[in-house]
Amino acid sequence: MENTNIILAGDMLPMPCNYDLFSSGDTQALFGKKLCDLFAAADLCVCNLEGCFTDSDNPIEKIGPCIKAPVSTVTAIKSLGINYATLGNTHSMDYGLQGYRDTCKVLDENGIGWFGWGENLSSVKSYVVVERNGRKIALYNTTEQFENAPRQNSPGVNLYDEYRVCRELQELKNQCDFLIVLYHGGIEGTHYNSEKMRRRFHRMADNGADVVISQHTHAVGEEEYYHHSYLLYGQGNFCFHFRPEVTPLLAEGIVLELIIRDDGFDAKSHRVVRTEKGCVYDDAQDLSDFYARSKAHDALLQGDRQAAAEFEEHFGADCANWMPVFFALFRGFNPLDTEKRRTLTSKAYLEYLKKSYTRQQLLGMQMFLRNEEFNEVANQIISDLLKQTDTKETKS
Repeated sequence: MENTNIILAGDMLPMPCNYDLFSSGDTQALFGKKLCDLFAAADLCVCNLEGCFTDSDNPIEKIGPCIKAPVSTVTAIKSLGINYATLGNTHSMDYGLQGYRDTCKVLDENGIGWFGWGENLSSVKSYVVVERNGRKIALYNTTEQFENAPRQNSPGVNLYDEYRVCRELQELKNQCDFLIVLYHGGIEGTHYNSEKMRRRFHRMADNGADVVISQHTHAVGEEEYYHHSYLLYGQGNFCFHFRPEVTPLLAEGIVLELIIRDDGFDAKSHRVVRTEKGCVYDDAQDLSDFYARSKAHDALLQGDRQAAAEFEEHFGADCANWMPVFFALFRGFNPLDTEKRRTLTSKAYLEYLKKSYTRQQLLGMQMFLRNEEFNEVANQIISDLLKQTDTKETKS
């Protein structure tokens, strides 16, 4: 049987800096010839659509950015040859029901399939099955919870529930020749995966997934060959110019090429780098850091204590970048902080915040975050407080 070639791209969404190129369908200007040729030669092309297509100006209420693109910008995504887009992610529900309906409509009209979300809890479309060269390929999309949970009367995504997801993967594997899981989760901004991620990926592989890929982190992580499966912890960006400045974190991504044969498959990583307007194929294909992290990750799994300690140290250092946000959100309003923020440097202000918590307070915060019971309690308390805030603001 003829080989089946699949291209899996990471996070993509048109941004103001390239709306014109996406709307005109100028894929050469956005992606360059080599990248366009890579997609054109594939039997199946998939990307993560990191947001929605809508002209609505009514975002949902949330902390963090609400991301959309004009419906006209779908042109270049179609021209690039994208066959399917995953929509179980962080930003697909940023414009609520209108954003959901507009996105489904424009993708349907342009012949681009989608999966990973649905109009309500009972209609979430978690996967698609496509046939290429006589092989049945299943594409499955699931995500961690953000402001994207489906309800009985409102749209949302296919949230990761281990029991249900693994059961569905088993059923899919029995129906198909090859199963790919596109998982939207992990810790944004880190090149190193967590123990929780490793457990999840291994369980999905144990239940039939041939390939599992983590998107969302916007950073390239590690690869792992686990039994007969291929795991990619962090694919990085494809074309996602959310921040105008080009930092090392946002500057690269991996386009994964799968070549499925009768006797197995190969996974080939293609490094892409960001340009001012889009992303292009990296001629140097310098993946040395990626392979070094992957080697350290393998050593960790084999019980190498030094490798484990170094890996965890790097993981912790990446997570520490979130510390200012963490402390600011948990602190509440304190008039003294305003003056401190005005007079201190960013580094000194962070030290001031860190020292304002006792060890017992930090242990208590960790308990509410770590323990399932207290995590649920904290979420309920905050939900009730938000309702009270809404009531007060409405009355005033």
